[in-house]
Amino acid sequence: MKPIFKNQSLQNTFVLFVGYFGLMFVRQTIHFWEDEEWVSAALNGSLAYSLFGILLGLPPFPKFLK
Repeated sequence: MKPIFKNQSLQNTFVLFVGYFGLMFVRQTIHFWEDEEWVSAALNGSLAYSLFGILLGLPPFPKFLK
C-alpha cells in the first residue's frame, strides 16, 4: 500500500492518531458488548474495523484504495 503522506514523520503521526481512535472504538465496543447494548456494540465495532482496515489493508479496503 502506498503511503498517504510523502513525509514519513507525518505518516507515522497519522498512523498513531488513527490507531489510537481505533483502539478507543474497540474498548467502547467491548464495554457495550458487556452491557448488552448490541446496536452500539455493532456500530462501534464496524467503525473500529473501518479505521484498522484502512491502516492494515483488511478487506475490502485494498480495493477502494487502488
